[in-house]
This record gives sequence, structure tokens and C-alpha cells, in this order.
Amino acid sequence: LADALRVNGVLTTLDLADNHISAEGAAALASALRVNGVLKKLNLFYNKIGSEGAAAIAEALRGNGVLKTLYLNDNKIGDEGAKAIGGALADNGVLTDLNLDSNKIRDEGAAAIAEALRGNEVLTDLNLWGNGIGDEGAKAIGEALAVNGVLTNLVLWENNIGDEGAKALASALRVNGVLKSIDLSYNDGLGDEGKGVIRDAVSGREGFELEM
Repeated sequence: LADALRVNGVLTTLDLADNHISAEGAAALASALRVNGVLKKLNLFYNKIGSEGAAAIAEALRGNGVLKTLYLNDNKIGDEGAKAIGGALADNGVLTDLNLDSNKIRDEGAAAIAEALRGNEVLTDLNLWGNGIGDEGAKAIGEALAVNGVLTNLVLWENNIGDEGAKALASALRVNGVLKSIDLSYNDGLGDEGKGVIRDAVSGREGFELEM
């Protein structure tokens, strides 16, 4: 399959979800992505690429100029994989939709993604659902949102964000005029205080979608 992708000139979408693809398989796909000039969407949901596979995909993203949508959700890439993806996002100028949900990404990995968001000028949709990200990760994301001018949809559903993290996100939302939706549902540590500051931050913003 990877060999075919190298020479393919027509396929724009590839769905390989739930196929037990390992780090080795991800590396083969990554090698093809470096030379493929047409694939716009790649779905690797629910495979077994791990941090090594994520690193290989990340390296390919640095030079790929066409892929717009990448789903790596539920691949156990962890913080190390997130760091690799974050590093690639800092260089990539085409990816607009990135799904990293259910990947055991904690605060350290979230901070790496956040650092990339500071300078990334194309990513509009980011899904970090179900990753165990806590207040420190939320603070890093908040700092990035304060200067990011393109991200429109952010999913932080089912993490470990509490009131302190919410305050940091609220501070960013007060100055960020681009984000159109944020989902903070099922963050068990998020209390009335945190929810209140988030609501206040987006109050009056027509069409803003807030889930908590």
C-alpha cells in the first residue's frame, strides 16, 4: 500500500482506521507521504502506531505540502508522540484538521502542541479529547490561544482540567477573536468558578459554541 502511495496521482482520501497498523507500518506510510503529492486526508484512527509511528508521520508532515486532514486518534502516541507532532506543526503550512483524541497525551505533550500553535498559521480544528490533560497543559494551550490567529474549533472534552486551567483558557478567550467553539465537557475538576470565568470570557460573542 505504501509503495502504491508513492506513485499514486489520484487518491485524495485514505481510511485505514482499525487495522492494527504498527510503528513499522506507520513508518512505511510516512515514507510515502514524503513524495505523495495528492493525498489530502489520512485516517489512522484506532491503530497501534505508538510514539515511534507518530514520530515517523511527524517527520513526513514537515515536508508534505498537500495533506489537510490527519486523524491519529486512539493510537497511544503519548507525550513523546505529541512532541514530535508539535514539532512538525511548527513547520507544516497546510494541515488544517488534526485529531489526537484518546492518545494518553498529558501536560507535557499538550505543552508541545501548544508551542506549535503559537506560530502555526493554518490549523483550524484540533481535537485533544480524552487525554488526561490537566491545568498545566490547559495553561500552555491558553497562552498559545492568546496569540494564535487561525484555530476555530478546539475540543478538550474529558480531560483533567480544573478551575485554574479554565482561568488560563478564559484569559486567552478574552483576547482571541478567532476561536468559534470550545468543548470542555466532562472535565471532572472543572467547578462552578471555572465554568463561570469561561462563560464570562465568551459572553456576547455571537455564534460562539461553548460546551461544558
